[in-house]
Formats: sequence, C-alpha cells, structure tokens
Amino acid sequence: MALKYLHVNERHYKKQLLVSNQQVKTLKNFLTGLIRNEVLIINTNLGLEIYYEADYDCTPIIKDAIAIVVCKKCDANDLFRFISFQNEKEIQHFMDDSIAQVSEMPLFQNYTKSMLHQLKTQFESNKQLIGKLSDIWFEVTRNLRFKNVSIEKIKEFQDDFQSIYISKVENDVLKGLILEALDRTHVN
Repeated sequence: MALKYLHVNERHYKKQLLVSNQQVKTLKNFLTGLIRNEVLIINTNLGLEIYYEADYDCTPIIKDAIAIVVCKKCDANDLFRFISFQNEKEIQHFMDDSIAQVSEMPLFQNYTKSMLHQLKTQFESNKQLIGKLSDIWFEVTRNLRFKNVSIEKIKEFQDDFQSIYISKVENDVLKGLILEALDRTHVN
C-alpha cells in the first residue's frame, strides 16, 4: 500500500482552522472505518492534511466525507481546494516546495508547533504513518540544504519530530542507545 496525502485548504484564506477539533475527530473516525487503515489528520491554519495508506486513491471518498462532516449541505468543491498526492515521491516534492516557501514566514513556527502537538496526540493510532512522515521530513531537510534554504527552523522541527519517537521507546537501554547515536557531539 502506498502512502497518500490530501491537502485541503479554503479557497479564500482565513487565519483560522478549517474545521473544529471535534469535526477532525469525527472525520478521522469516519475515514478510518471507510479506508480500513490508519488515517492521520493534521488541522492547522494552513489547511487540513490527511495522510493514509491505500492501494487506491480515496480522494473522492474523503471529499464526500468532508462535505458530510464539515459543511452539511454545501458542495465541498465550492469552499475548499483539494490537492491530492498518490505516493511518497509526490508528497516529498510538495513538502520540499511548500516548506521552502513558508520556512521564513512567522506562521511556520506556529504551524510546526501545532503539527507536533497533533502528531504526539495521534502517535499511538498512527505509528506507521508517522514513521513514513519522519522519513519524508528527513529527506525534505536534506533537499532544502541543497537549495540553500535556511534550515535552522526546519532542523529544529525535525529534531522535535524525532523526539516524538524517542519519547515513546519503553526500553531504557534502547532509548539510551538512540539518544547517544543522535547526540551531536558524536557527529564528524
């Protein structure tokens, strides 16, 4: 199964969340039942990020679910813009471009803070998806270095992203080995 990503934002940008936290929970439960796999939903001021694994494109199903949960009797296509990515390479390319554009903006710090909080709260139900996202973020930070983008804030986000995994390791010996391997004093 391939990792898929649907980015949803409003056609007319507003400085508020696209949907309420309760609507996110409802949407996540609904989609998890339909797709029958992990569904990770990140709700930020930049839009709704929906990650899932499936053999097929679930964009039409997700659009319908958003119409039901979020706007009741409206046409979701009139209110929202949907951008669908069907594999990790497409997702990474989109993230490379997006992060390069917003990394120097003040909203980037708020975005990353919100995203990390949501990843921590959804970690137990989305371990595989978050693992794949971690791999993509590693590649994004590496690619941005080659584009001469200031990666100080992005690297901080990557470190915080890694800490989500490390904090969930229950074996103290393994956790110690991971922390030692990642310690910057051991980097050449």
